Amino acid sequence: MKKFIVLFFLVNFSYCQTTLMLDKEKSNIKYSAKHVLHAWEGINNDISGVAVYNESISKIALAAQVIDFDSGNSGRDSHSLEVLEALKFPNIKFYSEDINSEGNAIIFNGEIEFHGEKKPINVFASIEDDDKKIKIEGKFQIIPTEFLITLPSFMLIEMEDYLDISFELYFDK
Repeated sequence: MKKFIVLFFLVNFSYCQTTLMLDKEKSNIKYSAKHVLHAWEGINNDISGVAVYNESISKIALAAQVIDFDSGNSGRDSHSLEVLEALKFPNIKFYSEDINSEGNAIIFNGEIEFHGEKKPINVFASIEDDDKKIKIEGKFQIIPTEFLITLPSFMLIEMEDYLDISFELYFDK
């Protein structure tokens, strides 16, 4: 994952723009999932990321490891690692250089890589930009089967085929 960020940095940030590093202490990504009998969520507080900034964000790259998501239930997390084949596909990545903003609304037209599959995605978020930091907050949905993930089942019923993803990203200027 660090190689991805370093490579991204070297290839894309060689211009006279400011490179902002993600504040790992404040930033997080959460997922919510459902089954007929129960719902659960998990959080990842160990995300890596960079953004190119010149009066607004023009590029962004984020990476998170599957193993770092914590639902508060070690058995569920262990099973999730098996279902998501975390040894084979350890990282989730997002990249966008097609970014549109107006006021405090921002749209990232990018690509997500999850479970070895790359898919285009549009992410709608809000942005707070002041002299010291940038905060980006938003949510979107992904459909696990589109990423060739076999849905787990409980009592012969599969979990619902969507994950709600929410995020808070902080970049220090």
